[in-house]
Amino acid sequence: MSERINHWKDIRPALLIVLALAVVQIATGWITYQQSTNLVRESKFSAAANLANGLVAAISDALVVKDYAAIEARMQQTMATQEVAEIWLINPAGKVLTGLKREGNATKVVFNAAVLELPATTPDKALAQTADERFITTWTKIDVGMGLGWIKLTTLVSLGEDELTSLRRQTLWLSMASLLSGALILGLFLWRAYFSLVKREHVIEQKLDDVSSRLHQSEKLASLGQLAAGVAHEINNPIGYVSSNLNTLQKYLAIYDKTIDQLKDAAASPPSPTASTGSNALATMTTKHNAIRLDVQDLLRETHEGITRVKNIINDLKDFARSNAVQHFILADLHQGLRSTLNIVGSEVKARATIQLALGDLPEIECVPSQINQVFLNMVVNAAQAMPKDHKGKITIRCGVAQDTVWFEFEDNGVGMDAATIARIFDPFFTTKDVGTGTGLGLSVSLGIVQRHHGQILVDSTPGVGTRFRIELPIRQTPANAQPQEHALDQHAHP
Repeated sequence: MSERINHWKDIRPALLIVLALAVVQIATGWITYQQSTNLVRESKFSAAANLANGLVAAISDALVVKDYAAIEARMQQTMATQEVAEIWLINPAGKVLTGLKREGNATKVVFNAAVLELPATTPDKALAQTADERFITTWTKIDVGMGLGWIKLTTLVSLGEDELTSLRRQTLWLSMASLLSGALILGLFLWRAYFSLVKREHVIEQKLDDVSSRLHQSEKLASLGQLAAGVAHEINNPIGYVSSNLNTLQKYLAIYDKTIDQLKDAAASPPSPTASTGSNALATMTTKHNAIRLDVQDLLRETHEGITRVKNIINDLKDFARSNAVQHFILADLHQGLRSTLNIVGSEVKARATIQLALGDLPEIECVPSQINQVFLNMVVNAAQAMPKDHKGKITIRCGVAQDTVWFEFEDNGVGMDAATIARIFDPFFTTKDVGTGTGLGLSVSLGIVQRHHGQILVDSTPGVGTRFRIELPIRQTPANAQPQEHALDQHAHP
């Protein structure tokens, strides 16, 4: 599970969420910084208006009596504020009466003979403000019942370095706090989602195991359904001649009863002149009795063979259809399993192909025998169904040992497969057969069984020539036996 979580494909959604969160936080920080800057600018407008209004209130009386010394002294006090750049006192006609201008850290009294254009005013509007990139210009009307003039106050609009540093620091801390809180919430969500995913995958794995088990059993039952008619024929043949033999034995028994009755009658009768005739009749019955006795022996032998044949078929069926309740590995003779499988599949196959065996010596291997029998059956039935309908083919079955594995090959001279078909033959429900001929599960189930045995299935096929399946199984089941699964077989793979 941890390996999958660490895989890029699995963590990509979480990384995308983190990236989106970071972008949102950066945008939020920038917007916060801009809003804070605008608030500071608005506060500067408000501060400039307050300075101008305070100055007007302080110099109005002095302006009435034209005490310019007091006016300039008060204007000097206002210039003490570092943000003030200029102060002009202007009469109602727009002529500058006096002014102060900041030059470096000093304040200088200046005069401007020009007539300035006054802002448009209304009776209820005594304040006007404009701004550019550097300065805020505030016009405040001096009006104490009579129009005395204007105060023009120029202040810095740009933020100082200290103010900027403070804003940046506040914005940074706000963004960091927001990012950390978002990351914490996201982390808790992902942690919860991760354990929910683990639990869900565990449930899914359990369901898949159950479905796999049911799929295996359903394929086994489907295979048995396909073979039912052939098995019935295999059983009916011996049952038929057993029944016929019993009828013949019943007739012989009636003849025996009649002969015994005749012998009893002859023994009870007195000797007659025709004794020679009786002797001839007895000789005839003796000859007939000997013939019947020999025939009865043949009948009994054939009957015993038929009953044994039925018994073997039933035992093979029981072995093949054994429940999946027992799943542990045991030592088994795969020769016996293969022959049992061929016994029950014989009638299904013999109409379409002959089977040729080239079986080498095999050791007993650790396996689940009923499952391997299922694989054998699927291979043989698939090979038979691959034969052209107008041609009886041949299926060759080989086996042998290679180091610590045993191998089985099922080769047919059927229609063969192209590369595209080979790439899909192990997909569940994929089939090239006619509707109703197969389930499309046989090879998929077979691959699953072989993989659970830490083996592999290899395929080699040529269209119009035939197909060869090679099954390799470890002799002993150990973790080291596990190998990557392949679905291609080199032309010279088998020994």
